[in-house]
Amino acid sequence: EAINYIKVAGNNGNIIPAIYYEFGCFSGRTFAAAINSAKFLKIDFKYYAFDSFLGLPSTDEKNIFKKGQFKFTKKDFKKIIKMKTGKTLKDENIIEGFYEQTLKTEKALKLPKAGIIYLDCDLYSSTISALNFLKNKMVSGSVLLFDDYYCYPVNKNMGQKKAIYEFLEENRNFELTKWKAFSSFGQSFFFINKSDKN
Repeated sequence: EAINYIKVAGNNGNIIPAIYYEFGCFSGRTFAAAINSAKFLKIDFKYYAFDSFLGLPSTDEKNIFKKGQFKFTKKDFKKIIKMKTGKTLKDENIIEGFYEQTLKTEKALKLPKAGIIYLDCDLYSSTISALNFLKNKMVSGSVLLFDDYYCYPVNKNMGQKKAIYEFLEENRNFELTKWKAFSSFGQSFFFINKSDKN
């Protein structure tokens, strides 16, 4: 649905970029789905994968996840993407490593603005790192999909929900408008930069 939104509301990438980011790629299921959806809808996208390929990092925060969980090699990830989509993902489209280091590199900072951002990075710490990197990588209308938004009780400020709250508190010119819930724990949002409003 997010791909179709870029096709229609984003005028085939002319208004909202036909650029897809995914933070936390694991076995490539959602990454492959994005590629195949764009092929089905006949819209030309560029894709970027962000992952340590070492599993989750260690963290002091209370959470339901474990260090090293979701480990999946880059080689196997690329192989699955090729098998499921026919697309060969180049290394230049993969930002490999833990976000605290890799999102500050020249390679990451030079990436284009994204129209769809899928955040399956599970932890508060990983999510806030990704959001801080994304400050200059979004346009009004960009879609953010948080895969783990509902992993904790709705009255608890934890995980991705906590990261979103802190990000918006520190960036008062930004706004996230809820769109659709998806899968078991996911929630999507539209990004708005208030300074863009007329």
